Amino acid sequence: MGDKIKIDLKDKKLIYYLSMDARLSHSQLSRKIGLSKNAVKYRIERLKRLGVIHHFASIVNLGSIKITTFTLLLKFNEDIYDKPEIIEFFKEHPFADWVVTLSGHWDIFVEMASKNIKHMHDLVKEMISKFGDKLNTYKLFLSNDTLRVEHLVEDFYNDLKLESLPLKERTPHKHKIDFTDMKILQILNEDSSLHYLEIARRLNLTIDIVRYRMKNLLDKFIIIKFFAEINLKKLGYTEYLFFIKLRNVSSEKFSKIRKSIQTNPNISYAFFDVNNYSIVFNCNFNGVEDVDTLSRKLQREFNDIIETQEYLLVKEQILFNLFPRGIMSEFI
Repeated sequence: MGDKIKIDLKDKKLIYYLSMDARLSHSQLSRKIGLSKNAVKYRIERLKRLGVIHHFASIVNLGSIKITTFTLLLKFNEDIYDKPEIIEFFKEHPFADWVVTLSGHWDIFVEMASKNIKHMHDLVKEMISKFGDKLNTYKLFLSNDTLRVEHLVEDFYNDLKLESLPLKERTPHKHKIDFTDMKILQILNEDSSLHYLEIARRLNLTIDIVRYRMKNLLDKFIIIKFFAEINLKKLGYTEYLFFIKLRNVSSEKFSKIRKSIQTNPNISYAFFDVNNYSIVFNCNFNGVEDVDTLSRKLQREFNDIIETQEYLLVKEQILFNLFPRGIMSEFI
C-alpha cells in the first residue's frame, strides 16, 4: 500500500469541501477553512502532487440522458498481471467508467455504460469473443438502481462537524441534450474545477452561453455534483467490494437494509440489481478488522433475508471515468 500520507486538520477540511463541490473558489475555501487564498492554492497543489487528489470530476446522472449502466464481475483462467492485454482492454474500453482489480476468487470488476439492453448484450458478447478460453466465468449486474453515490466516505470527516453542503437527488426524468452539452459534460469530467472562461475558450463559446448551459444541466439534475476524486489508500484506507444476495424480502425488510447501506459511514457507492436480487457496494476502512465487523453485523441484523454475502479486497483502481468517451460517439 505504501506509507500513509500525513495530513493535518486544514488538509482534512480542504479535502472535505473539495469532495462536496470542486468548483468552490480559492476565496470561498479560504473563508471556510481559515487560510489565505495562497495557502489554499499551495495545499491543493501539494495534495495533487502527493496523489491524494487524483483529479476533479463530476457526477453525471446518466439515467437522465437515457443511458444505463451495468457491471461485470470477472474471473480469468490466467493471471491477469501476466497478461497485460486483459487489463488494457478494460482500461481502454470506450464504455467503461470504473475498473478495479480484485484479490480473491474474482479478478476484475468493471462498470460500463450502454444505451439499451441490446447494446449491453453486444458489449458482453464482444468481451466473451475477445477473451475466449482465457475467461473462466463472469457475473452481470444491472447497476442503474443506485442506492448511494459518494466519493469520500463519511468516516473520513465525521469527526470534523463541518457544515453539510446540499446534495442533488437523482430524478427519473429523461432529457435530450445536444452535442455542445455533451462536450461540456466531457470537459467537466476531465476537470470540473475549470473556470467558465477556459471552458468557453475550448468550445469557442461565450462565457454567458457556458454559464447558461451549465446551470441548465444542474437544474435538470443531469449534473449531480462536482467533486475531487480522493485516493483514500494514500490516507490509510483499504477498499472492498461487497456482494449480497437477498431472499424472501418484504418491502419493510428491504427498506431497512437499504437504509442501513445508505447511512453506513464507510460505504460510498451502492446499487440494487433486481435481476439477481443483489446489493453491491464498495466500502473503505482504516482498520484491518472493520470489514469483517461489517459483514458480521449485516448477517446478524438481516440473517433472514441474506442468502449469501461475499467481500473482496480491491487491489488497484485501473480506471475511473464517469463520462466514458464512447458516449460521445454512440449517443448523439
